[in-house]
Amino acid sequence: MKQGSCKGATALNGGRTGTKQLEITLERAKNLASRWRTGGPPHAGGRRVAREQSGGPPSDKAMEANTLRVLFLNPPDLGGQVWMKEVGRCGRRAIANELWPQTGLAYLAAMVEGEDHRARIIDAMAEPMTLEELEKECHDWRPDVVIANSATPTIRNDVAVLDRLSRAGSVMWGLVGPHASALPEETLRESAASFVLVNEAEETVADLVWRLADLMRVAESEGPHTPYVVERVTAALSGIKGMVWRLPDQFAPTAGERIPGERGSRPAPFSSEIVVNPPRPLIANLNELPLPARHLLPNHVYRMPFFADHPFATVIPCRGCPWPCAFCRAGKVWGRRVRLRSVENVLEELEILQRGFGVRHIVFMTDSLTLDRDWARRLFVGMRDLRRPVEWICNSRVDAVDAETLGLMKNAGCRLISYGVESASPEILSRSRKGISIEQSERAILLTRQAGILSMAYFVLGLPGETAESVEESIRFAQRLDPDYVNFHVATPFPGTDLYEEALEKGWLTTRNWEDYEEEGSAVLRAGELNPEDLVRAQARAMRAFYMRPRRLAKELARLRGWSDFRAKMRAGLRTRSALRRGKSPPSASERR
Repeated sequence: MKQGSCKGATALNGGRTGTKQLEITLERAKNLASRWRTGGPPHAGGRRVAREQSGGPPSDKAMEANTLRVLFLNPPDLGGQVWMKEVGRCGRRAIANELWPQTGLAYLAAMVEGEDHRARIIDAMAEPMTLEELEKECHDWRPDVVIANSATPTIRNDVAVLDRLSRAGSVMWGLVGPHASALPEETLRESAASFVLVNEAEETVADLVWRLADLMRVAESEGPHTPYVVERVTAALSGIKGMVWRLPDQFAPTAGERIPGERGSRPAPFSSEIVVNPPRPLIANLNELPLPARHLLPNHVYRMPFFADHPFATVIPCRGCPWPCAFCRAGKVWGRRVRLRSVENVLEELEILQRGFGVRHIVFMTDSLTLDRDWARRLFVGMRDLRRPVEWICNSRVDAVDAETLGLMKNAGCRLISYGVESASPEILSRSRKGISIEQSERAILLTRQAGILSMAYFVLGLPGETAESVEESIRFAQRLDPDYVNFHVATPFPGTDLYEEALEKGWLTTRNWEDYEEEGSAVLRAGELNPEDLVRAQARAMRAFYMRPRRLAKELARLRGWSDFRAKMRAGLRTRSALRRGKSPPSASERR
């Protein structure tokens, strides 16, 4: 790690307001643990439960001995690339030098801290470090458990990082993220990881650390030379819903060795036999989650060109997606039922971001912020009345906006809305189960423009039924819609999507080299008359056709807001030109200014 990189985050996050955010996060996590402990077997609050059962507090030495250290890792790319990854979403290459916050990992870290254990986040994308530097960090901090965030195009890189680190320390290694969740058994077979946390993982990680701490407590009470009991560990891990893991091998410990994760002992070796635990029910009330542990993130370094030189944060106001789009797995990760945080809960997070971390630029990470119109309007009114205004962008659906809602969004600080238009072909839209019409796309873009909000339209090239004619139809439709920005992705059958299952069944996949499963400048699907090379060329052609029109260039010049805006647009334009020459896709529209 670059010397001093952690100090910047500490200085930014260590003030009085940052401390207040930490107190709120910990209190909410502890309240959630307390709720779990009533009416059944505990899923959290391990040492507090032990304290209640034993009739008194353990000694300070025992408390320290039984305190787990859990490291959450966004691994470095061994080739020096930067990737945008989020726990519940598919990752892609950051071709515009954006640095994406690890909010999903911060939620998991908050759960660990709520259990009175120590958590740390190393975001090696935001604060670059070599593998050797990462090894030293792990050696110095001595984590008991390491959980890495991974996505489909980075899975082999991330597994290689874990394999290297696993040789250096006595820890349990785990993975979280969309790829490992979709293919947990395959991921374990091809890595040194000992477990995968599947999909929504907050309660699962709390359950894991509680059970590990309980095993350590039992070993502490029975003495340092207690024979290792594999059956006890197996029974404990078998009870963790939402986890896929390896069975530990039978072995006899040497003197002083105890259970997995104790500092100073070697980890329990895990066999090739994999256990798939029952799935974990989704969290019913998102208000009961602690706020993300942002005091563990380098918040000052997260950037995207759309927000110029300002740090930004991602906020997850709701989870769940009711639409069964064949190319998306959001509904499988978060469920089909939309679960909303209360308006007050979201506003509290926005206030803390401003007061605690100096962040006033927000990306709402949800598949439709405007699905529940009443909830959305109350949120936008509350955002309008914040003591300091925020600037923000979001996704929505073309069938989920109206003039009144858009007006409230504008007044609340919304600068851009991204819509999934996907295709100009009604047949492709129907086959992909998108559930929208061409007319709805036209209306949404028009209303957004009339509200004074920038619009972005996403298209996907290469979905089942795509032809050379339908590609050209989508290019012409994008020009006719004339949103402020557009991005043409290549259809990518990510594991966990219905498109992936259909492609497997029908032999459409041209490779299972996961590095190629990227929507920008790469194609792995042959679902019609167009081959992957045709799709990559079509993507570049579509972007040129939209952005290189004289009218488009004049519009961008007229929108300049100053010298920094000009520099940002020039950089984006040069990257676009370079990317198109290489056959790569340029920066997405939301990353341009």
